[in-house]
Amino acid sequence: MDDLGETHAFGRSLFSRSSPDYDEEEALRWAALEKLPTYDRARTAVLAMPGEGLKEVNLEKLSAQEKHALLQLVAWVGDDHERFLSKFKDRLDRVGIQLPTIEVRYENLNVEAQAHVGSRGLPTILNTYANILEGVANALHLTPNRKQKIPILHNVSGIIKPHRMTLLLGPPGAGKTSLLLALAGTLPSSLKMSGDLTYNGHTMDEFVPRRSAAYVSQHDMHMAELTVRETVNFSAKCQGIGHRFDLLMELSRREKEEHIKPDPEIDIYMKAVATGDQKAEVVTNHILKVLGLDICADIMIGNNMLRGISGGQKKRVTTAEMLVTPGRALFMDEISTGLDSSTTFQIVNSIRQTIHIIGGTAVIALLQPAPETYELFDDIILLSDGHVVYNGPRQYVLEFFEIMGFKCPKRKGVADFLQEVSFASL
Repeated sequence: MDDLGETHAFGRSLFSRSSPDYDEEEALRWAALEKLPTYDRARTAVLAMPGEGLKEVNLEKLSAQEKHALLQLVAWVGDDHERFLSKFKDRLDRVGIQLPTIEVRYENLNVEAQAHVGSRGLPTILNTYANILEGVANALHLTPNRKQKIPILHNVSGIIKPHRMTLLLGPPGAGKTSLLLALAGTLPSSLKMSGDLTYNGHTMDEFVPRRSAAYVSQHDMHMAELTVRETVNFSAKCQGIGHRFDLLMELSRREKEEHIKPDPEIDIYMKAVATGDQKAEVVTNHILKVLGLDICADIMIGNNMLRGISGGQKKRVTTAEMLVTPGRALFMDEISTGLDSSTTFQIVNSIRQTIHIIGGTAVIALLQPAPETYELFDDIILLSDGHVVYNGPRQYVLEFFEIMGFKCPKRKGVADFLQEVSFASL
């Protein structure tokens, strides 16, 4: 632990700029880096090594000690998420780079399912075998399909804009999960969807939605034997780093042309997440700190037979698995289940900072958000029995319902009032 603290303290001193000797050495190091080709410069960083001072390293060929020093050096990102985002955005703005944004439009969207009703729909052994035989007969066109169509969403329309947080409210069974699945392009094949759905004007068959959007399920499905860190790290490696290296290359090229020296903290972090074997681990450590999972990072997930983390922590692990993806649109379903109001506020506020500063798109379904969490959102979508009751800015929702004859009582939370209104409209 003493080595960890020494490395971290020495690494932080790299950016303190409190010594004339450091300033001179830093200038020499940076001048040497500027002479490198863009491709090599994107893979080279200056690390502060205990007992060795400043050292140029290739991020794709790090020793164990150098990798350890790098991870400690970029650990500040998770401690101050908003500061990191602001400095990252400032670096992009200085050279005129704008990150892509996603605007989701859906018009006359319908989702329906086919299912047996009445006693035929009960999960009995007899019905199970009957369903199997009926499925085979239907596939061979020997018998007609006896399943009935059950509508889930009815002609819903709306626009989800970037740089804005959208809260999805509605009672259980209103169709929130189906709407999120449809918007994320992950609707099961057992459900039939019709209507228009576009990302920046492009239909879903013109691109791969899973590369642009991330859906966070309300169900926690993990490998019980893996630790929290291993689970999130595996997710990061499977889903890739996206276009981070391409962004770094373009950023380095423009900065060299305009003779702009980047902030050393942001520079080394962006290089760490874009090159080398440690990139997934760096992103994982960042997300674990943002979600407050660093305290249980090395504990197994667990299940009913194996002791592990709590239910609320499992819910945060599910969220972390999607936040490590490069997706620019987030669709999150009941992420507050099992969490206290303070933790929910912290998580939603971190997502809000990312959406507002970097320019992402987010729709988050919550059942009973606390007033302080509710105030973090910009827009509201209120569902009731598959219909959209309200879709618009949060500040106008009470005025809208007052015109409709529903007035929110004093000392009552707005989110609770909206839930009651949606129940009343059933």
